[in-house]
Amino acid sequence: MTFVPNTAAQRAEMLKEIGVGRFEDLLVAIPAELIMQRPLRVPEAHGEVELSRAVEAMVERNLRIPPSRVFAGGGAYMHHVPSVVDEISSRGEFYTAYTPYQPEISQGYLQSIYEYQSYICMLTGMDISNASGYDGATTLADAVLMSNYVHKGKRKRVLFAPFVNAEFRNVVDTYAIGMDMQTEVLPADSQGRLDPASLREALGDDVACVIFQYPDCLGYLEEELEALSAIVRESGALNIFSFYPYAAGLLRTPGELGADIVCGEAQCFGNYVNYGGPYCGFLACREEYVRVLPGRLIGRTVCQRDGEPGMGFVMTLQAREQHIRRNKAMSNICSNQALLALRACIYLGCVGRNGFRQLAAQCHATALAAHEALLSIGGVQDAFPERHFFNEFTLRFPAGMARAIRSRGLEQSMLAGIFPLVESDGSSRTDANAASVEECLSFAFTEIHTHEDIEALCGLVREVLNAA
Repeated sequence: MTFVPNTAAQRAEMLKEIGVGRFEDLLVAIPAELIMQRPLRVPEAHGEVELSRAVEAMVERNLRIPPSRVFAGGGAYMHHVPSVVDEISSRGEFYTAYTPYQPEISQGYLQSIYEYQSYICMLTGMDISNASGYDGATTLADAVLMSNYVHKGKRKRVLFAPFVNAEFRNVVDTYAIGMDMQTEVLPADSQGRLDPASLREALGDDVACVIFQYPDCLGYLEEELEALSAIVRESGALNIFSFYPYAAGLLRTPGELGADIVCGEAQCFGNYVNYGGPYCGFLACREEYVRVLPGRLIGRTVCQRDGEPGMGFVMTLQAREQHIRRNKAMSNICSNQALLALRACIYLGCVGRNGFRQLAAQCHATALAAHEALLSIGGVQDAFPERHFFNEFTLRFPAGMARAIRSRGLEQSMLAGIFPLVESDGSSRTDANAASVEECLSFAFTEIHTHEDIEALCGLVREVLNAA
C-alpha cells in the first residue's frame, strides 16, 4: 500500500470532517492500558546510501541456514524450484492477476487453473479438484465441513487417526466449534499404528468422518490404510486424507486406498518455504460430493460436433462461497491461491511424469541413506522400527538429547529436525499418543540433500551424544 504523507493542517481538516477534535478520540474503544503512551523509537531519516548500510548491518545479524542444512519437514519441505517456475510465473499477466471471481477473465488464466486441477486429480486419485485453498490446514478444515454438509449436520463426531499434524488439528478444532462438532484422537498401538479393532469400537452412526494423514506427521505409512478405509465406509462416515502429494511419485494414491476427500499442501511443487507462507492448499473429492466442494471449479468446453474436448475454459461452479451467500456458504475459509497454484502447475509440467517419479525416488533413497547412517550412532533408535516411511522419519534419543541436538544445530547453522506433536507455542499435545514420541526428533530429506549434508547431520548428533 502506498504511503501518502499529509500535513498537520490536512490532518486537522480530516478530523473536523469526521467530527472529532483530535486523533486520540478515534481510539476510545481501545483500553487505555493497551495504548502506547510514548512516541515510537524511530531514528532520524537517512539518505539512501546510509539506509542501505544500516539495513545490511541488520541483515548480517540474522541466523542464515542454507536450504540443504534444513532437515525439518512437518508439512513444509525444502525442494528445489527450477528457474523456469520463477521466470514464467513472474510474467506480468500472471503476477498481477487476482483471484478469478468472474468467469470472464482471460482464457489463459482459466486454462492454467484447469490444468492445476487436472494435476491434483491425477496425484490424489480423485474425480474433482477445486482451484486451490489457502493452505493444507484450512483445506483440512474445509474437508471436515464438507463431511458435515454431506450428512446434513446429523453426524457431529470427527475422529483423527493417531498421528495427524498438531497444527492442522488445531485449525480443525477451531472450525469444528462453529459447526458444533466434536473431535477425538484415536489411540495408537505400540508401533504407532491405528488398530482396526479400536477404529471399529470408536465408529458409530454419529461419526461424520475419520481423518488420516498419509504419510503421518512422523513420516510413517499406515500399512493397512485400505482396510481401515473400508471399515470407515461400512459405518457410513467419510474418509478424509491429509496427503503429502510428493509421495504420489512412489506410493498409491489416496483414491486407490479408499479416500472420499483428499486435501493437503502443494507448497512442495515450485513454491518456497519462506517464513511460513504463503502456502497453497489443495482440496479434491469424489464426483458425488462436488456440490459441497467449496471454492471455484474451472471447466473445459466439449465440442458439440464430435464430443471431443474443446479449447474454451469457463468457471463451471462456485459452491455457495462467502461472496455469494455468506451465512449459507459452503466455506468462509476457502479462496484460491491462484499465483501459487500456477507455480505448482508450471513445476509439474516442467518435471513431467517420469521426472516426478525420479525426484520422489531420490527423496526416498536419500532418506533411507540418512536413516541408516543415523541409526549407526550409539544411543539413536527409530521411534517405530517396524514401520516404513517415504522421506521423513522419527528417531528417539537419550533423555534431554533431542533438545540439545536442536540447539547445537542452530549454533552450526543447521535445522536438525523438529519435535513431533508440538504446538506452535512450543508446548506438547496432551493426547495419549504424545507420550510415545517424547525425546524424539523428526527428520525430512528431499532431492536437495547430499551425502555431505547427511554426514554433517551425523557429525552433529555424534558430537552432542559424545559430550553428554
